[in-house]
Amino acid sequence: MISVIIPTYNRRDLLEKKLRALETQQGEFEVIVVADGCSDDTVTFLQTYQPAYPLELIQTPGLGAAGARNRGAEIARGDILLFSDDDVMPQPGWIEAHQKAQQKPRTVAVGRLELPLELRGTGAAELKGPRVFWWNITGNNTSMPKALFDEVGGYDPSFSSYGGEDPDLGYRLMRAGARLVFVRDARALHEAFDYRSKAMEKARQAGAAHVRVWKKHNDPRIAWALGVHPALVALKLALLPSFKGLWGPRGDYELAYAWGASEAWNPPSAS
Repeated sequence: MISVIIPTYNRRDLLEKKLRALETQQGEFEVIVVADGCSDDTVTFLQTYQPAYPLELIQTPGLGAAGARNRGAEIARGDILLFSDDDVMPQPGWIEAHQKAQQKPRTVAVGRLELPLELRGTGAAELKGPRVFWWNITGNNTSMPKALFDEVGGYDPSFSSYGGEDPDLGYRLMRAGARLVFVRDARALHEAFDYRSKAMEKARQAGAAHVRVWKKHNDPRIAWALGVHPALVALKLALLPSFKGLWGPRGDYELAYAWGASEAWNPPSAS
C-alpha cells in the first residue's frame, strides 16, 4: 500500500482540489494530510471531508515542510511513502505508476512533474526526464519504501525554512545505495501556487539553503551539482547583471539564487 503524505499550510482551496483529484485514482492507498500551523479553515474542511479512500489528519505547530513530512511518515501504514505537496495535482494513473515502479527493493521513484504554460522557464520546478539524479528527489512527486526513508533518518527538520531539505535527503539516499528511477507515467501538474509572487524570495532562500547542504556534508560534488560552488556563484554574480535578460524570467531567478548562495558563503559580520 502507498501512503500519500501531503503537508499543507493555509491553502485550503488548493488542498481540496488535490484531494478531490485523488478520488479518481486507482490502487490501494491512504492519504495523510499534515496541517502545519494552519489558521484558516483547512482543519474544519478536513474534519468534514469524507472521501472513499482512508484519510488521516495530523496537526503540527508550524514545523516546516521537512518536519511535517516526517510526522506524516511516522504514522503511515503503507509500505511505500509518496511525498506530494498540496500544489501538485496528480494526473490519471499516478498512484498505479508509483506502485508499479516500486516492485524492486530500495527504489526511489521520481515522477514526471509538469508546469502550467505561464510558469515554464521561470525557475519553478519541472521534471520531464528521461534521467534523474539525487538532486531531483523532491517532496513534489517522489515515492520510496518507508523502511529506506527510516534507514537514512528521514528529512532533516533543521531545514525549517524554504529549500534544502530535498537535496539533503536525496544525497543521503544516494549514499545509501538507493535505486533511483524516473517514472514517466507518474504525471503530476505543479501549480506552484505562490511562485508568481514569491519567486525571487524563494530563489534567494534556496541558494542559501543549498550552501547549507554542502556545508553539512562537506562533499564538493554537492556544491557543483546544486550550482553553489564559490567559483560558480562568483561567475554568475559577475555576468548575470548584464546578461540575465537573455534568459528571460529564468535570468532573474538565477541571479537571486546566486545572491542567496553568496550571502550564505559570506554572511555579514555582526556589528
